[in-house]
Amino acid sequence: MPPSKRRKIAPAETNSADWDAVFDPITLRRHSYTVAWICALHIELAAGQAMLDEVHDELPGCAADDNTYILGTVSGHNVVIACLPTNQYGTVNATNVITNMKRTFPSIRAGLMVGIGGGAPSMADIRLGDVVVGVRVMQSDLGKLVTGGRIERTAVPRIPQQQLGTVVSTLRSNHEMRPSRIPAIIRERMKDNPSYGFPASPDWLFEASYNHDQPIPDCEGCDSSRLVPRCTWSTEDPVIHYGGIASGNQVVRDGVERDKIAQEINVLCFEMEAAGLMDSLPCLPIRGICDYSDSHKNKKWQRYAAAAAAAYARELLHVFPKEEKSLYSLHYDNDLSRTIHQQRLLSSLRFEQLHSRREAIAGTHSRTCEWFLGHQIYKTWLSPSKMGEHNGFLWISGKPGAGKSTLMKYLYSKSKGLGDNKSLVASFFFNARGRHVEKSILGMYRSLIVQLLDGFQDLQKLLDNSEFDSFLVEGWPLDQLKRLFQRAVSRLGTRSFTCFIDALDECNELDILDMVQFFEEMAENAVASGLSFRICFSSRHYPYIDIRRALRLTLEDQKGHDEDLANYVEGRLRIKGPALEELRCEILAKAAGVFLWVVLVVGILNTEERRGRLGMKRRLTELPGSLSHLFKDMLLRDNDNMEDLLLCILWTLYPQRPLGPEEYYHALWIGLSQKKLVDPNIPDITDLHSIERYIVSSSKGLAELTKYAPRKVQFIHESVRDFLLKDKGILELWPDLGQNWEESAHERLKQCCSDYLKHFAIHQNNYDPEFNYADYVLLQYSSLNLLYHANVAANSIPQNTFLSRFSLSEWIMARSYSGGHLGSDEYNSETNILYILAHQGLANLVSTRLQDFPRLEIYGMQYRYPLFAALANEYKKTVEAMISSPCVIDASEIAESLTYGQEFINKSGSLNLLSWAAFEGQTDIAQLLLQRGCLVDDRDGGNFTPLERALEQNHIKTAELLLKHGADPQKCSLASVIKIGNIKSVQFLLDNGLDPNIMGARDDDLPLTTAIWNGQDKVIKMLLERGASPDTPGRFDRTPRSEAKQLNLVDVLQTFGEEGKGLNLSTLNI
Repeated sequence: MPPSKRRKIAPAETNSADWDAVFDPITLRRHSYTVAWICALHIELAAGQAMLDEVHDELPGCAADDNTYILGTVSGHNVVIACLPTNQYGTVNATNVITNMKRTFPSIRAGLMVGIGGGAPSMADIRLGDVVVGVRVMQSDLGKLVTGGRIERTAVPRIPQQQLGTVVSTLRSNHEMRPSRIPAIIRERMKDNPSYGFPASPDWLFEASYNHDQPIPDCEGCDSSRLVPRCTWSTEDPVIHYGGIASGNQVVRDGVERDKIAQEINVLCFEMEAAGLMDSLPCLPIRGICDYSDSHKNKKWQRYAAAAAAAYARELLHVFPKEEKSLYSLHYDNDLSRTIHQQRLLSSLRFEQLHSRREAIAGTHSRTCEWFLGHQIYKTWLSPSKMGEHNGFLWISGKPGAGKSTLMKYLYSKSKGLGDNKSLVASFFFNARGRHVEKSILGMYRSLIVQLLDGFQDLQKLLDNSEFDSFLVEGWPLDQLKRLFQRAVSRLGTRSFTCFIDALDECNELDILDMVQFFEEMAENAVASGLSFRICFSSRHYPYIDIRRALRLTLEDQKGHDEDLANYVEGRLRIKGPALEELRCEILAKAAGVFLWVVLVVGILNTEERRGRLGMKRRLTELPGSLSHLFKDMLLRDNDNMEDLLLCILWTLYPQRPLGPEEYYHALWIGLSQKKLVDPNIPDITDLHSIERYIVSSSKGLAELTKYAPRKVQFIHESVRDFLLKDKGILELWPDLGQNWEESAHERLKQCCSDYLKHFAIHQNNYDPEFNYADYVLLQYSSLNLLYHANVAANSIPQNTFLSRFSLSEWIMARSYSGGHLGSDEYNSETNILYILAHQGLANLVSTRLQDFPRLEIYGMQYRYPLFAALANEYKKTVEAMISSPCVIDASEIAESLTYGQEFINKSGSLNLLSWAAFEGQTDIAQLLLQRGCLVDDRDGGNFTPLERALEQNHIKTAELLLKHGADPQKCSLASVIKIGNIKSVQFLLDNGLDPNIMGARDDDLPLTTAIWNGQDKVIKMLLERGASPDTPGRFDRTPRSEAKQLNLVDVLQTFGEEGKGLNLSTLNI
């Protein structure tokens, strides 16, 4: 099975599921850790961390132990990872680290020294990126001086402990039968860190006597005639070598000395720590080859080599036997394991913005909202005796800006403050300006479940369900969230649970209809069962959503709400004298119950008063009564700084992510500088107060900074966005933007990003001693999102000229300086622009580029070709843009035209394009490939059909698509699917007519025999029910019955019954 998938960072194409879990660390005892993982460099530590299946919480430090540890689990083993101190290498420092570690974690029984090393190519055909496993360690700097001044090395071989040796033998035997999973592990575990992928740098081996004499670290200027001729390998997969490793306290950087030492002590690799560990702990050194231990060494292969070594260590731990435990330990660990499992699943439901919207809502003004607590409808809602009248439903509706969210926050706070240990209050505030998880019912259910299970912790046992485990990787599907929430509520017993759910109008309308109906059914069942479950909704007016039983209240129709408005005007309007009462009455009359309108108008009148204006009544009369028209009046009251306002609107409506205050300041500066409206020097950002004032002035009061960290620029209310977009206020204010104003907006933001990068490049290249790249706070945003804005603009604005003039070197330099790159080797100056566009999922720009340069066979970086970069990152639209290009005649020919096409490697063997899409469950991409001519039953390099690849990963939807297009189930190996343990896939094949009595195409055994050997009673019963015979001869003419006899499986034999007689399926313990 492939390791857990990692989330991509800000892709241009987003997947349908918003999976953004926040995992809480797990805490174990010190005695629970049995494997030590030692490394010497930070890049080795990073590679090791990437191999963890789960991360555990830190434990308190021990006296006299200066080590820092990372704790976690790899393949079921509790692992301690430690790194040597920075710049302190060698055997002595390694000994100190392991000595402290053993004292702190006394149950450690084996160690892995995992990292990089220098190869000895004279002893074997070692290439950069290969892995050397040290079955023998020699300390290379021990010796005695003999006649002639020659040093005779006296190192004693150190052999890994027997158990480690047998584990290595087991893994080696596995690799005789099937390829190593190192390539697949690196791809999956390092998916978000391309700098740890296969480097673009060449693998050059120079003659041992030829030294590097260039002033630059790479070998571009070295004499290529001194390269050692070597055959070209057909694959870039690392080769695993087993042999001696030389360990010493000095780095070997000389080819002649390297070969001399390697010959004398018969080693394949050089490193600096293993000899310090072998005497202190049973240890196995694992080294990824990053150079050839000569003067030509550089750092370009280090990250990939570290990843290769870490991937081998992970694969080794998969076959490393688990420690036997005492009965007490088993009991403790079972309880602990159950608790850990529950916490992992609960953590998978959390997300960072769980309460951010509620916290961002301003608190109530003095003496407001209190009336609601005494309202008869609210009292009825709270009354246990009247639950049958309304099923626990209260729906508060109101106009945009009426103050619904403020009231909901007030009610939530008051209800929570009155709670005891038998009552729980939860909330979810939909946030249209937030991420998808903040404005979807998926996020709502996750939030409510977390609050419910945190509040009533006994309900966490509902998470003890193995079916939930896949959600740790793939995310929780909506139906499972609803089912879990329903089950939790049904187990409330005598306790009460109240939910406040605000701003339903800020979520998808169809989703809200589904959610309301679901809550209605839950509420009816709760009342029928005598449970105390209440729901309070708030929204704009929804006359088309009907609930059979509910209490309803319209906010602007309430006397108490009118009094709140009056109290606000009285407390905030700064005008004195006889005019106050007259103004107050007119304000309340025009407000029509909209609190936001009152707040804005009071602010406008207070500004007029500060300026000593005399026409206050006239100004109030001029102000429109609707929010939308009020916004327009505020923006057009004067024509001052309209360019500032336009840029403010665009940068608040259309950024790829909300801007921080400093970023906003520079974004408007670069936009204004395009029209020579500001000083040419980059503005200072140290005075946050001045920036905050500028946000208000440039937006004419319609934008603000969020109150919670990290602070971002946003509109003061969602109704501002409604005015600009739904009411087309933006087009009314700036008609020149045209009907495609969104594309025009992105075009302007693209130009801002592009000019900002140019400004940075010019000043960076001037070698100004005053230059500080940290002053360029918009650099990361601009470098990461320049192409994003261009891609959106390309919907209606041609980008051919932009791409032809795109400065790749300036862009890469900016990403490197800003930290906006994912790794130093993600792209380089030789990377083709088409590869970059495909790698980032920019479908429109890919189409544009292919119009001018219709070629797909362009070599790139990690994924080698643009098409594979898009496939690997699951960018359906980008894949469609490429395979629909006029330069592609038939999708089945793509692989043939690209030399890497036949080697798109994943788990084992090579996958063709359709096999890859099936293996990844990419149903839409599989559909595209089939439409473009891929053969539905074409076997890949591993002799698997696409249907088998889909079922291997339980992708039933993809399997159904393949079946629809003519895939033949009879070409599948049922035994292979059974080995993996995917019962749904077994069921699928049997339901579609696969004969359970035939062997597969890859020398597999009978399906029934395979199920017996794997102890899968459910599958055995399923096969027997579908006609599998226990007496059909399989491999070596052995029948399932004879295999069961050999294994002494009494219950299975009883099920088979006597030969020639009927089955007895009731004897299986399932």
